Amino acid sequence: MTIESKKYTISKTLTRNIERPSVGLIVLNTDFTFERDFVRMYTDQKPNYDFYFNRIHFANPMTPESLAAIGDDLTEAAALILPNYDLDLVVFNCTSSSSIVGDEAIELAIHESKPTAKVLSTSQAVVANFKARGFKKISVLTPYSEEVSSLLRGYLERNGVEMVSSMHMDMSDDRDVAMLPADEIISAAKAAIHEDADAIFISCTAMRSAEIIPEIEAAIGKPVFTSNQATFDQISKIINQINN
Repeated sequence: MTIESKKYTISKTLTRNIERPSVGLIVLNTDFTFERDFVRMYTDQKPNYDFYFNRIHFANPMTPESLAAIGDDLTEAAALILPNYDLDLVVFNCTSSSSIVGDEAIELAIHESKPTAKVLSTSQAVVANFKARGFKKISVLTPYSEEVSSLLRGYLERNGVEMVSSMHMDMSDDRDVAMLPADEIISAAKAAIHEDADAIFISCTAMRSAEIIPEIEAAIGKPVFTSNQATFDQISKIINQINN
């Protein structure tokens, strides 16, 4: 049977739906965890914004040099999130890399392709969460080498975070970080917490710590904040400011 296909003529001018803010999320191509954590928290809290992921190249092992190199690809990674469309917020999701690349360099790189967007990194979100929750002193637990951990501590100190203890796991592959079981993370947190700390910060977007915060808090008797939880909380605060 032969049919004739007819053309439908659109009668109205197409316009972008801008009722909800848009958030672009840049995630390492080796990260098993961030998207899973983010979608879980988004589903639970139902915030008023839309989000779009893109992956950025990273080559293990986790060294200061390899983590710094991620910064070279931020402009393109941001550009590929809804190309030629503006975003309200672009977030670079990697604690160690963002602390090494630095706030100014990250903002400049992202603004090359998304000039009107607000910019947030995980390390910035961690500092903001520390201050918003009124902590004075914290313990820090990282999966990194001591060399990478010391650079993160330097970033936190420069931004007003006081630490009373630090523990690192000396892992070199962030894919392995995502495989740490819950009981191992809880055991590490118990070993890392200092009696003088108000809370413990567990670093790395790849570590599956955000989903077991209540269990860790029960084990150590103190508040816990993590890279992915802090980032989600800070995104929500920025979007609330935009919506208001």
